[in-house]
Amino acid sequence: MNGLKVLMGLMVVSLMSTSCVSLNGNIDVKQMMAAKKKSGFLNLKTTEIQIQPGLYSAELKINSDKNYTLKLDGQNKILIPIKASKDLNVPSNGHVFMSHNDINQPFDLSGEISTDIQDSDRTDAVEDCTFTVTENHCQKICDKPDACSIVCKDVQVTINGRHEVSFHYRTTHRDLSIDFLKADKPEVLASFHGTDTETDRITDYSGVCR
Repeated sequence: MNGLKVLMGLMVVSLMSTSCVSLNGNIDVKQMMAAKKKSGFLNLKTTEIQIQPGLYSAELKINSDKNYTLKLDGQNKILIPIKASKDLNVPSNGHVFMSHNDINQPFDLSGEISTDIQDSDRTDAVEDCTFTVTENHCQKICDKPDACSIVCKDVQVTINGRHEVSFHYRTTHRDLSIDFLKADKPEVLASFHGTDTETDRITDYSGVCR
C-alpha cells in the first residue's frame, strides 16, 4: 500500500451511544478523493490530503455520538476525524446521511446501517462475590513505656462470599454500507463497508452476597 492509501469510511449509530465501538472493513476508492486528516502537535490540527483510487482496509472508531475517527492503513498512520458540534443522530437501523457542512469534511456521506440483537437463554448459577462489613478494631498505643492507652475505631473489612445470579448473553451485530459523495452532488467518490460484533453479559438477577 502506497502512502496514504486507505480512505475514510464512516458513520455509525446513535445506538452507538456506546462509545469505543469499532467497525472494521474495506473502502473502495473509485477516484482521487480529498479528506482532512489529523496533524500537528497532539493531532490538534487538520491537513487536507488526497486519497489514491484503490481498495483499502479501514477501521472506524466511535468515540461519542458526535465524534468518530477513521484510522487508515498505510506507510504512516492516518487519522481522519468525523466531528460535529451536535449529535449526528444516526439510527441503529435505516438510512444514514451526513452533510459535509456538519462533519467538516469535503464530502457527504449516504448509506444504510442495520443492527441485529440476539439474546441467549438465561443461565442460573452460584458465583463468588465480596461484601464489606464494619468492625470495631482496638489497638494498644504507648507513648512511653508507662503511658499506654487503648484506641478503638471502626474499619471496613472485605469478606469473600457466594451469591445466586441469573444472566444471559446479548450479541449485537452492526453492518454499515456507506458512500462518499461529492459535496452536494450524487457522484460517488468511494464506498465503505464495515461490520462490528460484540457480546455482553446481562445480569437479570443478583442475590445477596453471604
